[in-house]
Amino acid sequence: MARPQRSRNALIRVTYDVIAELAGGITGDTARRYAQRGLFDARDLASVLRWVNGVRRQQGLSLIGVGEAVPADEDPGPVSSTPTLSETVGILRYNPRRACFEEDNT
Repeated sequence: MARPQRSRNALIRVTYDVIAELAGGITGDTARRYAQRGLFDARDLASVLRWVNGVRRQQGLSLIGVGEAVPADEDPGPVSSTPTLSETVGILRYNPRRACFEEDNT
């Protein structure tokens, strides 16, 4: 039997119950009411994740999903295993901006 014209397979299905479970401590009906009030767009995954992470942040829970975009002026740079500026190595301190060790003047 052929698939009906213009039908789609659901890759993921995020219901209000799933959103409520991710937010923690609310019911699916409550999550639906928040969406109806315009606190998040239930058809936009990024909007849902921003709202869920906001709720989780208020509750002190860890954040989930896609991380916030880092503004261009706050570019964290490449991730490396070198010590940070505050970590000391003997009497020297590593400066990641200059990529060298400097004397500890403190």
